[in-house]
Amino acid sequence: MDPEKNLATIRKAADLVNRRELAELVALFAPGGARHDLAGAYADFGLEQASDFLGELLRGSPDMKIVLHDAFAAGDRVATRITVEGTHAGPLFGRPGTGKRFVVNQLNIYRFTGDGKIVESWQLADLAGFDAQIRG
Repeated sequence: MDPEKNLATIRKAADLVNRRELAELVALFAPGGARHDLAGAYADFGLEQASDFLGELLRGSPDMKIVLHDAFAAGDRVATRITVEGTHAGPLFGRPGTGKRFVVNQLNIYRFTGDGKIVESWQLADLAGFDAQIRG
């Protein structure tokens, strides 16, 4: 286990999302991995579906970007504090676009395989804050 390598992978993942390189992003995931939404807003899904999920986010907010504020690693885990920023331009999470800007705080924990692939994530986003910002 190389915590520094895992931190670099998470930094690379955020950068790939911001550059819209979703195929390269999915290559960072181990087959059979899972994403868990701690707020319960989305059903858990396999990491192979991450590009579909991100594609939906990008259609609803084409200017969306991730800002990585903090990242800490220990053993096979990386914890992050990020903000997701963008404009609610189109349908997103079942809500029609409002044209309003949003900044959503999020805490994530990622688990890595021994060969440095992301195999599991737990994500907690401030969806109430998102809702308040886009309410129109």
